[in-house]
Amino acid sequence: MTGVYGKFSQEQIDKYKKILHKKIHWLLLYKDPNMKNQFPTVDVNKYFEYLLKEINGASVVLNYPVQIIEILSLLQAAYDESHKETYDWEVYRKLVLDAHNLVDKIGD
Repeated sequence: MTGVYGKFSQEQIDKYKKILHKKIHWLLLYKDPNMKNQFPTVDVNKYFEYLLKEINGASVVLNYPVQIIEILSLLQAAYDESHKETYDWEVYRKLVLDAHNLVDKIGD
């Protein structure tokens, strides 16, 4: 895959995808209603905002692949859902899982 700073090997892309999978997965754990007491010191909003900025940076570096734009869109929708008065865990969860699944398509 060719990016702003040259060519990235498949190994580099695979390692990035593995890291991104883990970071997105934490969005589920932090908001899971059955685990909300497990992470009392985590500021989920800051984590979310930081992750969105980080993924946006990767999008720039990798020349705006469609998959990353889709991931950002889904995660932004999940963030917005988590701030609604009528927050729906199932909708949030589906959006995050859809974004999580798209990670594997980066570089295709």
